[in-house]
Amino acid sequence: MGREPSQRRTRKKLKLAVEVSALGLNCHDCNEALKKYRGCEGQPRQPYVFDGKPMDRCPARVIPIEVKEYIRYYSYYKKGHLPFNNGLSRQPAKLLDIFDILESAENEMQNRKLQEMR
Repeated sequence: MGREPSQRRTRKKLKLAVEVSALGLNCHDCNEALKKYRGCEGQPRQPYVFDGKPMDRCPARVIPIEVKEYIRYYSYYKKGHLPFNNGLSRQPAKLLDIFDILESAENEMQNRKLQEMR
């Protein structure tokens, strides 16, 4: 049985969030010129490509706030900090699944970059 459509969309947004994070796209750091270039308001001058398809706006704009929060929690997790007290067994299963997806996306992206360098 395949994944539910909402699970596939969430996985895709998590993968996109990893790429946005690696690119350093942060809405708070954008000035007016960058907003026009990246497509924060209107078509981007240089479209970003994700999953082989050009995006019609800045990818940072399509990531929901909860996914951005997952990225933040994941960065703490990688440093050895868990969101909830009392160890790994006290973490919500959904959150651990999300961390697995983020780690996998990060590894895929790093492997892709290594392949491109060869």
